[in-house]
Amino acid sequence: MGIIRAHISKLVKQILTRHGLMLIRPTTRFGHDPWADIQRLAAAWHYPIAMVFDVGANDGDTACLALDRFPNARMVSFEPHPDTFKCLMKRLGGHRRFVGVNMALGTQSGSVDMFEYPSSKINSLSDTAQYAVRYRQEGRRISVQSITLDLYCAQNNIHAVDILKLDTEGYDLMVLQKSRAMLERGAIKFVYVEFNDLQPMEDAMGGDLISIDAVLRPYGYRFVASYNDYIATDGQMFGVSNALFALPPIQ
Repeated sequence: MGIIRAHISKLVKQILTRHGLMLIRPTTRFGHDPWADIQRLAAAWHYPIAMVFDVGANDGDTACLALDRFPNARMVSFEPHPDTFKCLMKRLGGHRRFVGVNMALGTQSGSVDMFEYPSSKINSLSDTAQYAVRYRQEGRRISVQSITLDLYCAQNNIHAVDILKLDTEGYDLMVLQKSRAMLERGAIKFVYVEFNDLQPMEDAMGGDLISIDAVLRPYGYRFVASYNDYIATDGQMFGVSNALFALPPIQ
């Protein structure tokens, strides 16, 4: 049996090599490090990682990590809150591969309301994001600038976004819905998005994985893995996680 398995494995490798593909062994662990998972899939599919969008950048933690893990990539970070944007630019403004945009990615272009909370990490274009509803947080309404992903790419001559990271506190689904042109062209290879549960939460906006999958799947995207940040067990259980979706090449 061992000889037969070895022979089959050799044949599979030969077939994959003939088509320019790489074998990712079943024992390879996915769901631990999203950036490592993206690197492995990108290598298997021969996807260059040249452009990363960090939507909801806050003060730049994700941007710093992605710039380090993808040394050939340009980073465009979107952060609409004026004070948080200043922190972001102080931290990364001098980096030659970094561009900071003091705008939200959303459903329209122009001035929109943002809800500001004591922690900048939960600022949102919605006042009913799951975290705010769960912890009964009341936001202060401020005005910020917004643009859709499709329009930003068109205005800035960006033809491909290799990694789209979304952390917009309940607005991720709406960002994707207004990215139709890029999604239809297969111009976004990986989507890394925050979620709180599989199903929608009553009286809250966004944060559910099933709705996000329903938007992405018709364009050919497939769920890869989830990455949990934490689960609160007091009272109503509440989780904060991220999900990775990938667009496999058409065979």
